Parts: sequence; C-alpha cells; structure tokens
Amino acid sequence: MIFVVHRIDAPGRSGERGRLRAAHLDYLRQFEDRILAAGPYCDPDTGEDRGSMFLIECDTPAQARAFAQGDPFTGAGIFAELQVWEWKRRLGSLVF
Repeated sequence: MIFVVHRIDAPGRSGERGRLRAAHLDYLRQFEDRILAAGPYCDPDTGEDRGSMFLIECDTPAQARAFAQGDPFTGAGIFAELQVWEWKRRLGSLVF
C-alpha cells in the first residue's frame, strides 16, 4: 500500500530543521527502498521549508504511522500537524 505522510511545521519551529537535518536524513536512508517521493512544502514568499510530504510504501497503516513518528523532526516537536493517509493513484504520470 502507498501512504501519504503530510506534515505542517508548528509556528516558530521551522528553524530547528537545520540542527536536526543530519539525523533526519540518516533516519530516512533506512527507508530509501520504500520512499517513492519526498520533499518539503516551501513558503512561496521566502522559499523556507514549512512542512513536508512523503509517499511511502508500507504494509500497514501502523507501519506508515511508525515511520512518521520515528523521524527526529517529529520527535523534536517541529510539526503542528501530522497526518497519514492511504493513497491510491487515479491520474497522472507517476509510475511506481
């Protein structure tokens, strides 16, 4: 199954990303074979990261939630909003 992990930064917490980026990227490397797409949401005026989205293959919703909760960014309380949804491609050119 494919899941969307959607995260929006809490006000004033985006600046902590730099301090935790190395740990965050180390964590994500464990899932390189499951992450289909990932990247930040960027503020259209400043270009600064304000959240992020992942498309990830997991066997269960619990596994997708565990992926999201295990990220050092999550543990540091950077996100005001974190949602995990099963996703089904209906249109578009993404090929998995």
